[in-house]
Amino acid sequence: MNGIPRPVKEEHEEVQGLVLIKGTPVSQGTVKSTARIVIQLEDAATIKPGDILITRSTDIGWSPYFPLLAGVVTELGGLISHGAVVAREYGLPCLVGAKRATSLLKSGDTVILDGSKGLLKKVD
Repeated sequence: MNGIPRPVKEEHEEVQGLVLIKGTPVSQGTVKSTARIVIQLEDAATIKPGDILITRSTDIGWSPYFPLLAGVVTELGGLISHGAVVAREYGLPCLVGAKRATSLLKSGDTVILDGSKGLLKKVD
């Protein structure tokens, strides 16, 4: 390694309650709905129809919940991660690599997910 370590730039903005999180767009579309923060699959029963799921990552166990969702946001993953692939199959707007999304937002927040531009914005 050469050089001086530098902190990774956070891809979000917080100004007077405005939260704007940037990530990688993996499935196009824009939706405004209720955020549902679910960290563990065991807590997925809190998901309500039309919610935007915001989680760290998904795997095959999350698949039964996708038909209920209006959109998907994960903190981890890429273009061929589980959440991205299944979101595209269901035609759901999806954003991956949205760092700190589960800690910057809370369940019940109204958010706009833009799966085309890679943005998640709190509108409350």
